[in-house]
This record gives sequence, C-alpha cells and structure tokens, in this order.
Amino acid sequence: MVSKDQALISRRSFLKGTAALGGAALVAPLLEDAISSSQHGAWSAASHGLGEDYENYGAENVIYSMCHQCNSFCSVKAVVTSAPEGVPATSLVRKIAGNPYSPLNTVPFGSLPYDTPPEKAAAGTGDLGREGRSRRGGRTCLKGQAGIQTVYDQFRLQQPLKRVGPRGSGRWKTIGWEEALEEIVSGSRELGTPGLKDSWGYADREKTMADWEKVKKGEMAWEEFDKKYKTALIDTRHPDLGPKANQILCLGGDRRDFMRTRVWQQGLGSNGFLDHGGICGASSVVGNFRSFSGGTKRKDRLYPDLDHAEFVILWGTNPVVANKGPSWLAPTITNALARGMKLAVVDPRLSKSAEKAHLWLPIKPGADGALALALGRWIIENKRYDERYLCNPNQKAAALDKESTWTDATHLVNVSDPKRPKLRAKDLGLGDEQRFVVMQEGRPLPHDQATEGTLEVDQEIQGLRVKSVFTLYRERVMEKTLEEYATFCDLTVNQIVDLAREWTSHGKRSAMMVYRGPAMHTNGYYSMRAINTLNHLIGNHDWKGGSITTGAKYQDFVGPRYDLLKVPGGLKPWGVSLVRGGAVYEKSTLFQRDGYPARRPWYPFGANVIYEVVPSAQEAYPYPLKALFVYSKSIPMSMPQGWLQAEVLKDTRAIPLLVVSDVVLGETATYADFVLPDLSYLERWQRESIYPNVKVKVSHLTQPVTRVVPEARSIEDVFIEILKKMNLPGAGAGAFPGGGSLDRVDDFYLKMVANIAFDGTPVPDAGDREMGLFYRTRRQALGKYSG
Repeated sequence: MVSKDQALISRRSFLKGTAALGGAALVAPLLEDAISSSQHGAWSAASHGLGEDYENYGAENVIYSMCHQCNSFCSVKAVVTSAPEGVPATSLVRKIAGNPYSPLNTVPFGSLPYDTPPEKAAAGTGDLGREGRSRRGGRTCLKGQAGIQTVYDQFRLQQPLKRVGPRGSGRWKTIGWEEALEEIVSGSRELGTPGLKDSWGYADREKTMADWEKVKKGEMAWEEFDKKYKTALIDTRHPDLGPKANQILCLGGDRRDFMRTRVWQQGLGSNGFLDHGGICGASSVVGNFRSFSGGTKRKDRLYPDLDHAEFVILWGTNPVVANKGPSWLAPTITNALARGMKLAVVDPRLSKSAEKAHLWLPIKPGADGALALALGRWIIENKRYDERYLCNPNQKAAALDKESTWTDATHLVNVSDPKRPKLRAKDLGLGDEQRFVVMQEGRPLPHDQATEGTLEVDQEIQGLRVKSVFTLYRERVMEKTLEEYATFCDLTVNQIVDLAREWTSHGKRSAMMVYRGPAMHTNGYYSMRAINTLNHLIGNHDWKGGSITTGAKYQDFVGPRYDLLKVPGGLKPWGVSLVRGGAVYEKSTLFQRDGYPARRPWYPFGANVIYEVVPSAQEAYPYPLKALFVYSKSIPMSMPQGWLQAEVLKDTRAIPLLVVSDVVLGETATYADFVLPDLSYLERWQRESIYPNVKVKVSHLTQPVTRVVPEARSIEDVFIEILKKMNLPGAGAGAFPGGGSLDRVDDFYLKMVANIAFDGTPVPDAGDREMGLFYRTRRQALGKYSG
C-alpha cells in the first residue's frame, strides 16, 4: 500500500530526484534506501505525457562529444547542470541525445548547418506540436541514453587499490597515486612484484644483430656479447627474441593509437601492445582486405549504398537494432524499404532485420562459405556475371569501360607449380617480376599492357600449365551440386536460386552488408573471401547503389599542424613478440635449438593474436612475461576459455606484475596487483573513428563533459607519468616534433583538434560571443578540470 502523497509523485519529480541522488550515491551508498523510497508510487497514479513540468536548458548547458556505449561511437550532445551541494561530481549529466550537427544522428531530416549558432541549436529548429519533433537533438539509441548510468555508477572505483591477499582473494587496500606509480615502476616489497625499471631493457636492433653476426663468425666471443647485452636482451643465446622491453605487455580495447604507437612502441620500445581485434573481427577484416588489394581502395568491411541500392543482402548482421550505428542505419534501411528496395537476410535466427526482409535464409551456422560458393555456381552456370567488367585486367582498361575498379579474373596462374603462384611476366621472358600475365587474342601479355584479358584459360604456355583465376574459381564452385550445397547449409535449392537470381537482377545496384556472423568460425577468413567474390562477379564496387568505399576522415594524428604519432628520439620495437605474431618459426634461433614441433603455435601471417598472451605467459614461451597491463578489456569474459585464462592470472610466476585500469572492479581487475581507477567516456578525451560505413567525410572526438570521480585518471595520463619516471621518450618536455610538452593527455588531444580544424579549408575562427559561451559551459560542467 502507498499513501496518497506517495502516489502523486510525478515521473518528472522522480527523474529529478534520482539524478541528484545518483551522484550522491558515489560516496554514500547508503543513500540507496533514499532512492528506493522515492520510487514508491512513482508510476501508479500520475498521468503520463500530459504535464507541463519540464526542465529547460540553453546552449550554456550543452557539450558535444561521442558515445562509447557500443562500438558505433555515435556523436552525441550532453545536457549538463550544476551538481547539488555535497555531491563530488563537477556537474550532473541530465540528458544524452544525438548531435544535431551530425549527419549520423539526423536521418532523414538532415543535420544542422555547421554555421548554426549554438543558442539556436540548443533551442531547436522544429515545432514539437506540429511536427512531433523539436530538433533540439538528433537520434541516439537506448544504450546511448543509458550512458548516464555508466558515469554515475555507484560502484565506480574511487582511488587506486593494492591487493593485500593472494591474487583473486578480493582483499584490497586503498593507496594514493604516488605510491601506486612508484611501486609499479620500482617494485613492491610487500607484494613481491617486480618494477618496470628492473624488468625493462632495450638495445638497438641493427647494432645487436651486427654483433651477433660477429659471434656466429667467431669474430666476437659469446661471453663478450653476453656481457654487452645481458641487461638489454631477453636472452643473449637467442638475441632475435629482442629486448627485455618485449616482456612488458599491454592489452587494450581503446585509445590504441596513443598507447600502442606513442607509449609501447616508441616510449618503451616494446612490441607487446595487443588490442581486441584478435578476438573481435580480425578474420572478417583480413578476409575483406585481401579481397581488395589490387588497386582499389582498402575495404575492411562490406557496406552498401543504402540510399540508391535496389537489392541488399544483410549477411550475418542485424543492423536494424545493432551493428555500426543503429541511430542512422535503422532509419536508413527503413527509408530504403519504403522507397522499394528489396532486402534479403542470411541469419540462422529470425532477427529484427530478418522480420523486414523479402527473403530470409536461415543458414546453418558456419556454412556461409558454402552458400557463397553455391551462389557463385548458379551465377556462372547461368552466365549472370558481368563479363565486360571481369575482362578488364588493369586500371587503364577499366577506365576505358568507365569502371573505377578491376579484378584479376583474367590473370594466369601457374598450376604446374604445386604452390600455384600467379604467372609472372619474368617467367615467360615478357617483363619483370612485378607484372602478371593475361591472354589476349591467343597470346600472353603483361597484364598492364593488355586492353582485355581472356576470361576462360586452360592451356600450356612454354611448357607451363596455366589457368586463369576465373577458370580456377569456376572449377571450385562446380565441385558440389546445388543440392549438396543446400544440404550442407540447411537450406533448399529454391532459396539459393531465388537469392542468386535476385542478386543478379539489378545490374550494379545490388550490394551487401556483411559483418561478424560469417567470420567468427574457424573457416571465417575463407568464408569472407568467398562472399567477397560475389561482389566481384557483378562489378558493383564504388558504383551508385553498389558496394561503397568509405571511411574518409580529416587528418587527426598526423595533420597540418602536428605529427602526434612521431616521438623525437623514440625507440623502435623489434624481435619476436610473446604471441609470435608475424614471426616465422623456421627463421628463429629457437627452431635451431628445438626443431619440430614448436612448443606453441607460431603465426607468420597474423599479428594481433591477443588470446595467446595468457597461455604463452603460463608456459613462459618463447620467453617469460614480466608485466601485464590491461584496460578496457575483460580476459575472463572475452577470451577463449576465459575461465582457464583467469586461473593463470592468479599465478604470480606466470605474470609477475598485473596492473588493471578500469572504471569499476571488473572481472580482470579482481586478479590484479594494482587496480587504477579509469575515467569513464563522459569524463575524458578520446579519438575513435566513426565507423567507415557512411558516405561523408567526418571526424569526431570525445571530450569531457563532467568529472564524477576526482581521483580517477585516464590510462594515457598514467603512462605519461610512468614514462617520465623511467626517463623514457614520449612524455614530458620535447615530446612532440618541433617542441612542445606532453604532461597531461589534454596536450595531445587539443593538438589533434587543431589538426582537424586546419585540414583542408580551415574552420572559421570563433567569435568573442562563442568563445565566452565555450568557457562558461566548460567551467560549469568541469569546474577545476576545465583547464
């Protein structure tokens, strides 16, 4: 039962109360009872949507930034007000909405012109009563609006923590930043953890390996070499492993360019920075990239021109509610369907996107490559491919046909060689190693001299058996019947034929959106290659209504004003990484010692093998790990067999020093020696590229809109201090080319803002009125952190 007074609590009053109390709860968890009591009857009697009680705001309450609630990184605006007395936050974020200046958040109405005054943008330009929209903000999804809960989470870490029991025991004590940094750099007697100063070592690669050559030739004694390099190298018996700096690793999920390029590579001289890509979408990205390496622009993902396409396949993705940018993708797809675009969805489940499709193919998970080959078979059998496009062997020939791209379909492959390499002009005495060979009018020519290649080739030339790429593809897709493909995919032949017929019925205005669904399998890379070929067959690349090349952005890290990624006097990482990515076992001194088999796999064609870090540390192969830093990454929750990897995190012999930076005490942090409170995305600077699936040139930047935890520090600021304590390049005085100090992360990102602003046509200078508004807004939102 509730009293009459309790029942009359309005929804608006409830929201006001919880916003204020939510900030107070950061330092007073007992206020949960107060929040709970305020909810009694909150929804029971008050009419909804009929009152006039609303909180207005002006331009002085608005800061534009970027959302980090998912990997879309939509542009947003935050509405901030002063924090109540007694609340440690500098301000309260009362609302998160889409940025009305951004084309990503304003489909289909269109964004505000950039010269719209901030006051007008904050007031809105629409008529709420007549149009149902005030246009005070653009779209943002529910996850984005919930960002307020992230920054004011009552479980936010407040200060650095140091464990006082065994790893994973959950026993901690609070320490100050100076103590935390000092023990990370110099070691902790209490915990028995090593310091970075003792673990780190570095030597120049060229000098080191030149001396090693002398050792192998007998011109230098190994004892002399060992004495010279034992404090710098991991193992002087195996100098190719590189410097001791490689034994210091970092696993990061964002802010990668700063941490990898500036801190790890040039500051520490370590090759040990790995990001989430190895357990995220690497197989998809690499499969796409290697399908577009011959002259067209790089395509990491497959995206359609949704505004003009007549037919689109959504393959292994659900963009109506997810994927990269639901705030713009969902309405764009809806509008396209309304104008008549046909839609097919390849997905094992009836997703929200599949609900809207004209064709739904509930494929067996992992059978995507088979479906792609089946489609290819039908297309070739029925000659539904663009033969004119496929016969262009080079850029010049493509241009004559008014095509912007071309393929290697007519290039010849030497099938006499078991490795089946492409035939080179040098092999036939027609040119150098860089030129391929095609057949034109019955005779071989260097590919760059031909005006038209022969699509079907299977013959002998100068004693070599050769076939065209297209012929090999045709033979491959014909290995199975449509019935066999259908059985493998758990589909019917009619479903496959219907999809293939529709795909080839719109000229170049068919396109597809493909994401991780087909790629996150052991055959994912090859499935992505097979899927990409379907685009090649109809030649839809960079055509209106076809497959688009996107991702244009303004110069940010390396721009017209500053080179932010070059460190004066910076180190150069080298050697074999702990995960052996990009390294060839047979070329290593460990192969000379151990032979076959290697103790753990080596990955000559991969580099970002993040899931190998913890198992490799457990086995101390190819060498022991000394220190591991983790931020924006959950090892137990995201790594393969994370529960087993979590057990290794407890082992101080496998991982002598474990430091985790996090917003809350997450799954990885529970095993750490030191836990450092990170800033939430609403409190920090950050650069993340808007996902390259839009057809506009755009750059966005995250900037602070409030400060909730006074003692929290961004991971960049942590390592600025660490580099300075270790007297390493990359931070402090002279950290940028031409001078300039890097003493806090703002020094980096403000220079990035200048690069963007001066790229191309510089943005106009702000007037006195706008600058005054700028300073007032930030002082109100950030207080002493406003700079």
